Amino acid sequence: MAQLQPLGRPGSWTARQLWRRGEDPDALAHLALRTTSPAVLDALALGATGGDLTLEQLVRGGGARPLPGGAGHVAALALALAGLARRGEELELAADLYEALWSRGLLPALAARHHQGLAQSFFLAGRHDLLRQALGDLTRLPAAVRHDLEVDLANPYLGPQPPAVSTAAHAEWERLLAARFTDAGLEPVTVTPPSDPQDEGHLFDRLGSAPGLAGTATGGPLVSVIMPCYRPDEGLLTSLASISAQTWGELEIVVVDDASGPGYAEIFERALATEDRARLLRLDRNGGSYLARNAALAQARGELITVQDADDWSHPRRIEHQARALLDDPAAPASRSLAVRARDDLTHQWFGYRAVRDNASSLMVRRTVIDRIGPFAPIRKGADSEYAERLTSQAGPLLDTGSPLAITRLRAGTLSRGDFTYQWASPERLAFKGTYRAWHRQEGVPDPGRGLPFPVPRTFLRGLDSFPDWDRLAVAYLGDLSQDPTHDGMAPDLDLLDPSASGQRDAPAGPAQQGDAGRTGLWHLEAVPPAAATRTEMHDGWFDRIVRSDGRLVPLTRLEDVRVQLLVVLDPRVLVLAGAQPCRVRVDEVEVWLEPSLLHPDRSGLPVDLLTVADVCSTWFGRRPRWVPAPHLDEVARAELGDLVPGLLHPCARQVDRDVGSRQGA
Repeated sequence: MAQLQPLGRPGSWTARQLWRRGEDPDALAHLALRTTSPAVLDALALGATGGDLTLEQLVRGGGARPLPGGAGHVAALALALAGLARRGEELELAADLYEALWSRGLLPALAARHHQGLAQSFFLAGRHDLLRQALGDLTRLPAAVRHDLEVDLANPYLGPQPPAVSTAAHAEWERLLAARFTDAGLEPVTVTPPSDPQDEGHLFDRLGSAPGLAGTATGGPLVSVIMPCYRPDEGLLTSLASISAQTWGELEIVVVDDASGPGYAEIFERALATEDRARLLRLDRNGGSYLARNAALAQARGELITVQDADDWSHPRRIEHQARALLDDPAAPASRSLAVRARDDLTHQWFGYRAVRDNASSLMVRRTVIDRIGPFAPIRKGADSEYAERLTSQAGPLLDTGSPLAITRLRAGTLSRGDFTYQWASPERLAFKGTYRAWHRQEGVPDPGRGLPFPVPRTFLRGLDSFPDWDRLAVAYLGDLSQDPTHDGMAPDLDLLDPSASGQRDAPAGPAQQGDAGRTGLWHLEAVPPAAATRTEMHDGWFDRIVRSDGRLVPLTRLEDVRVQLLVVLDPRVLVLAGAQPCRVRVDEVEVWLEPSLLHPDRSGLPVDLLTVADVCSTWFGRRPRWVPAPHLDEVARAELGDLVPGLLHPCARQVDRDVGSRQGA
């Protein structure tokens, strides 16, 4: 039972295993970003210090001691710490590590991601002067990232107590800030200087452009602009002013108050008093921005319909350019533009990301297309992505202007921002993407805007009429489901999960709970080791089975607030790095399937750390697991397994379709 003996603190075994395996350092960094696992960060720290120090020990030492490990591990550790964006001390350590590499002349050997990582970690840690010195040595820094850094370094208003700003300094920063737009042949962006350097108003809300452009493009069809709002701040005034200043003259603006409450009546009144073409639609019940959009769609009169977030700023040419693109191509169903992402202080840095991105909120759709494919899915988040997929699959490709036509506000705590960090996405977003794409792969797709024909994460439906009426699963299977379920290496009994198969599932032993309804959960996590540079996702084939199952199969993630009577862990490796992230799934019993190949040492000299697997089960579910031989094993393999872990094994799996879901291609 050597593999159950701890080596120091929890995860130490796995940390040393990952380090000894000689995994690619950047793959480990990406793994750390996806899992937030202390074990992976420790593996990187061990690599950076020649096996001497864990991350905790390195942090205590301030990161200033000599780093005898390879530059790759040092850079990868810095990338992971800065990308996780958890604590100031970790960002400071990341900047220290990158500074050590730079001072030793090691930057030329590092990939472009580390040149960007050094630059952004220096900026976000407030080391602006040091970044100015380093820019010349960052030869692999992407040109777009370099430009945004130069803009931000020129921002004269940064700092807790900015000094009085000269007219020349403001003008130079403004010129750089506007370059994205002027390079695209657009009028420059302007920023009205604060009258007082201590003015607490956001620079973002001082955005503008050339005067006298409003309404200069005449003669086109009416465009309806829908602007959902929930408890808005001064950003609503900025957003509405930017739409009022549009060159496109034929506009109607529908501002939707998504049940903000009486405390917000004054700001709505102030906003609408500035624009005769705007009207207010008040909702009695909060349903999120997509239900608010749908309510406005029912009233909108425009031949073309677009949306605008209530705290963003659009260039005066946005509506014109997107409308003309559709008028020039009558077959195109919709158009979209780019946006520049910026914070309230008009800086652009979000670690690992570039400032220019597709602007999902700029989508402009023909009314005739909306009438054909339906409105947005009635959910709280993610409907932009689903709608773009629906448009493409049912109406044709979207037109992209290819130019930035907005500045969107980058704020912590927003619905979309909280679901993404560098190299990480919420598992709910990934599951939702898999199900709606599987639905759109089918023929004869009905309108999901008038219902939910595919599974949707429960948190996307919080407080809505479509919230599921069940909260229990009789059984769920947790494993690495990244392989095709029809792959030759998969156990043939996996076909029992296909809804076309005959017969009903057996319920777990014991009384069935109301609401189980024969549903089976499929829960994907990546199996580690080995470490992969890119995230593995559930294979499309599994999602195809889910959407064909008429609700019998449901995708499960750690964030679903459901109770599972029996959780079957198909491969213990999927839990080794999982414990650092929160889990809302409640489980009555946990069964972990084992086979000999997992318990033999790999090239690190260590097998899978079953102690950590047991600890994760206790942390997540409050249950110690029952260890059983994988049901597909023959008698020889069962005997070998018994010799490897004497006295540990339960004799057999629970009688719940025991051959279903045999180990997923371990």
